Amino acid sequence: MRILAFACFILACRLAFTLPALAREGKPDFRQLVDSYAKRRGFNGTVLVARGGKVLFRGSYGLANAEWAVPNGQQARYRIGSLSKPLIATLAMQLVEQGHLQLDGTLGTYLPDLYGGTAAAPVTVAQLLSHTSGLADVPGRYDDAWWQTEARRSYAPLDFAREWIKPNLLEQPGATWRYNNNGFYLLGLLIERVTGQTVAANLRQRLFDPAGMGDSGLFSERDVLPRLALGYSRSPAGVLEHPLQINSSVSYAAAGIYATADDLFRFDCALYGSRLLRPETRALMLQTHSAAYGFGWNVDRWTLPDGRRLPVVSHTGSVPGYQSYYLRSEPTQDCVIILDNFWQGALVVQMGRDLLEVLNGKPMQLATRSLDELLTPIAYREGTRAMVAAYQGLTARRGEYDLSERAFNALGYKFLRAGRLDDAITVFGWAVQLFPQSANTHDSLGEAYRKAGNVTEAVRSYTAALALDPASTSARKALEELKGSGGSR
Repeated sequence: MRILAFACFILACRLAFTLPALAREGKPDFRQLVDSYAKRRGFNGTVLVARGGKVLFRGSYGLANAEWAVPNGQQARYRIGSLSKPLIATLAMQLVEQGHLQLDGTLGTYLPDLYGGTAAAPVTVAQLLSHTSGLADVPGRYDDAWWQTEARRSYAPLDFAREWIKPNLLEQPGATWRYNNNGFYLLGLLIERVTGQTVAANLRQRLFDPAGMGDSGLFSERDVLPRLALGYSRSPAGVLEHPLQINSSVSYAAAGIYATADDLFRFDCALYGSRLLRPETRALMLQTHSAAYGFGWNVDRWTLPDGRRLPVVSHTGSVPGYQSYYLRSEPTQDCVIILDNFWQGALVVQMGRDLLEVLNGKPMQLATRSLDELLTPIAYREGTRAMVAAYQGLTARRGEYDLSERAFNALGYKFLRAGRLDDAITVFGWAVQLFPQSANTHDSLGEAYRKAGNVTEAVRSYTAALALDPASTSARKALEELKGSGGSR
């Protein structure tokens, strides 16, 4: 535990950062902001905003059960996906404090029956916590066939590890940051091995009960959970539907926890002081260890509009049907929690950042409507021409929509990944028209033309990108490859 000695300095630096009180410009109207996300973006879930241990806003929107039109409420439970990782990390750091685990302890030591004498034997607890283990992970996208087949089976944790967490390494432990669900799955096994109790029991005794989190637990399909908000998604055509079903045993310690917004706020409050961790242990957990990641937390410093730097630790979470985002900033004990059961990933992330920035002095701007939500269903139901007509028909309503370069880029790549090349070319073409001096818009259009087999237009777009940004390695490489291939469509 020599490394704990360095954590006090990190904690002192964080506490030295001070922010102006909310009273300086009046308390922001968070309800007005969140209402705009619900009205214009269809947000469906629960939000909580707090500072200094005091809730400034909490609100619930939309439906917990669409079939019966049951509304979401403040007591609603949500599956939180990978937002489980900060909680599992906190549990693991407790066990480190108590001597049950060592940060430099290895898989070979703790799980010799699985990894003793293998390439994975030297992987340490610290490397599992910081996503630097070098282990291969399960597929990262839910549209991979693995999630539709193997992930629907039920596994005992040891059986899952034997079958899907092989002792082969993609790179040397500690060499590369690579987000890794399998690493946190193994942390669950380590926790069970050194305590002799299940992950669920450890969470209850060591985390949930001390923090007062009476509505949280490890999810299982067999359990009947009062006030559970059911998870939904939307088809590309915009139709509400039930999402892909995966077995909860696949989530386990990596993404298996359910909670309420108020329970997560109780966890946030309990992290201060010594109820869950000693301050120096918390500081160690929340400091950067690799690629802006601590032990189970994203670690960042945001630049605010007035130039101040805001230390932020956070994590998102996603399992089919659910999306979550938890952000905290220690200097004034800021906390933003968003739990969603309509699987609205980009919306939740944008809203979470917006709320924390407004809490720290950014002028409030109400949410704009999404081109994606308007145009994607039309493209799938009626085709590219209808999508073009809908976009051109915005006219006076254009000010209601997010027409940023980022919005066009995201929509274009969504179509590109889905193989809808005409739609992608159309959207990237709009971006070029609106942002002709952006090398990125020309580069993206070139990529779409290239995938469509139109070498002539791809070369023209990449050439324009390189003229605007001579340092663009992607445009230069693409041009070299295209000019060597010949042909056009």
